[in-house]
Amino acid sequence: MSEDGGESHSFGSNRGLLGCLLGTWILTVAAHHYIIAPASVLSVVADDFEVTTATAVWLVSAVPASWAVTNFALGVWIDRLGDYRMIGFGTVVVVVAGVWSYWAATVGSFGLLLSSRLFAGVAVGVIWTASTNLIGGAVSTSNRALAIGVFVTSAPAGFAIGQLTTPVIAGSFGWPVSLLVISPVAVAAFGLVTLSVHRMTIEPTTNTASMRENFSAVLNHRIVWFGCAMAFAAYAYYLFINSWMPTYLGQRFALSTTLGGALSAVFPAMGVLSRAGGGLISDRLLGSRRVPVLRVSFLISIPTVVLIALTDRLWIIIASLVVAGFVIQLTFGVVYSYVQEVVEPEITGTALAFLTTAGITGAFTAPIIAGELHEWTGSYLSAFGYAGGLIVIGSVIAWRAPESR
Repeated sequence: MSEDGGESHSFGSNRGLLGCLLGTWILTVAAHHYIIAPASVLSVVADDFEVTTATAVWLVSAVPASWAVTNFALGVWIDRLGDYRMIGFGTVVVVVAGVWSYWAATVGSFGLLLSSRLFAGVAVGVIWTASTNLIGGAVSTSNRALAIGVFVTSAPAGFAIGQLTTPVIAGSFGWPVSLLVISPVAVAAFGLVTLSVHRMTIEPTTNTASMRENFSAVLNHRIVWFGCAMAFAAYAYYLFINSWMPTYLGQRFALSTTLGGALSAVFPAMGVLSRAGGGLISDRLLGSRRVPVLRVSFLISIPTVVLIALTDRLWIIIASLVVAGFVIQLTFGVVYSYVQEVVEPEITGTALAFLTTAGITGAFTAPIIAGELHEWTGSYLSAFGYAGGLIVIGSVIAWRAPESR
């Protein structure tokens, strides 16, 4: 257990745990709002900077890109310094990044805006991994998937709020203001974490091993590799839909940015139900077995890609987004538990950092690859083909994956 964990509690039995859960949840909602904000006004952003949408989408991918590149190394520092200290570090960085992003957008510098979002990505990754480690380590195994599942609903909540509110903010105050939201919210959320963490039993960190020793210990676990592969596929599909769907709907059906963002928001919004639901099913109905949930999630996701790509009826696309958003996000709470519970307690931060790195690598590459495929072929069909191929691969891996316990 890291220094910021506590004794194993049943989920919901401790005020300190609940306060930390709420504080980290709000903090990561703000972070994911920041990540996705440019996506729902991508055409407006592209016009303002006089670049193509394929170039503008780098603003969406920049945050997960730097997250992916740095997070696996920072996981070691989470194990050494403790979750709370690293969450504090991340909060300071995202507050600065939010102000920097707003300024860069208002002066019209694409390069400075891209740099600010790359800077933010380092901290967003730290906040996500340390918060997951904190929450997952503070409960018993029989409640872990549910607790983590509740926490990770923060990501779809942030994405959905971002998709819904950014066009509205853009219409009233200009889209750069949406990049500033993260700063005051992050300060308030970390204040709640600070007040709550002192109510929890804190154990000192004991990991003094080198980075190489930690990496070796984590990668010796076969399940970590399976978890990373499934996370890559799931997150790639997830962010492809989140980043390109507003633009796709706008171009395919001539929808306004506000309506396109609102309809696209149903996809991440379903995760508020399914991420916690996947953990509940795994913990309560399946006796803490994780693999069945992962298999079903990928399997049902396959036909949703086909329907979204091939139909010309808007209502079918929206219905498919509802189903796809629900089933693919069943994996996210479960896969973190799947990996965390098979490694030694002193290296859980490193293990989760590897898992998150794999997932976020899929997340930041998918929108870029999809954009290049669309530019190259002139059709979205190739982009959906890429996403569908990833889901098929994820399904195959899930059916070969061993159970964690």
